[in-house]
Amino acid sequence: METKSSVGGLILNPKNQILLQRKDEEAWFWPNYWCTFGGAIRDNEDSLEAFNREVKEELGLEFSDVKFFSSIQALEVARTGPKKGFKRIINSHFYATRFDGNLKNIRLGEGAGLSFFDEEEIAKYNQLGLVIPHVYEAIQKLYESLRAGTFKI
Repeated sequence: METKSSVGGLILNPKNQILLQRKDEEAWFWPNYWCTFGGAIRDNEDSLEAFNREVKEELGLEFSDVKFFSSIQALEVARTGPKKGFKRIINSHFYATRFDGNLKNIRLGEGAGLSFFDEEEIAKYNQLGLVIPHVYEAIQKLYESLRAGTFKI
């Protein structure tokens, strides 16, 4: 089975809401699901370089204070496209950072939409089956770590 490595951004605003992207309906993996911004790690880059490249491509943003948070491995199954049914293992490396700018200044370069969500809203979307499971796991871990004071950004 193929294994891929990816990055995801746990981007929080001053209210500790996380910026999520809704994938478009043509996405092979997780179409119409909410997820973090990020993507595949290329052969010539490490995970932090991939994070910086992905947020620049997808949001037009650059962050100076980025911290590694957690890695999660998950099984993904292509739901659409020519590889429908194709299975792969994804190793997702999540980075956390803060964004205190205006959401209107973000340039969406990929996906069907974006918004900031608080922990309760994300939990409701997850109950409806609208959040990628391993992304939700990372978000839960982040909120738990912030409350416990074991992780600071």
